[in-house]
Amino acid sequence: MKRSDRLKPVRDLAGGRERDAGLALADLRRQVEEQERRLEQLRGFREEYVSGRPPGLGTTDAVRLANYGAFLGRLHDAIREQEKRVAELRNEAERQAQAWRERRSETAALDRAVERLHADERRTADRREQHDQDELAQSVPRPRQP
Repeated sequence: MKRSDRLKPVRDLAGGRERDAGLALADLRRQVEEQERRLEQLRGFREEYVSGRPPGLGTTDAVRLANYGAFLGRLHDAIREQEKRVAELRNEAERQAQAWRERRSETAALDRAVERLHADERRTADRREQHDQDELAQSVPRPRQP
């Protein structure tokens, strides 16, 4: 078995790890985008409620005003939690991107090694064929010159 053929399963394994890392990265990036959309929705809700006239203003209904304040507080807490979630996912996505780059680098190195081995094997085969042709040419009797 040729050396390049023995290295191919290792290269295929590295390619599989690279593919898996790429799929995991793509999934994380989708999660980041989804969580960022949710964060923007929460911020939009907050802007709507803050820019609108709070219920109870202009009236003496303190309960309504307290409920409004509590709601805004919960909304603010939800936004902070969502910001934290987005930051964590971004960090995880960056770590996964680095892992994918490392896997890609390994696969590329193995690809180059396989190509070098193929080139060496082709040169060896070409030299062998040239040697065989040279021997054959020497063994064929030459016509004598009169």
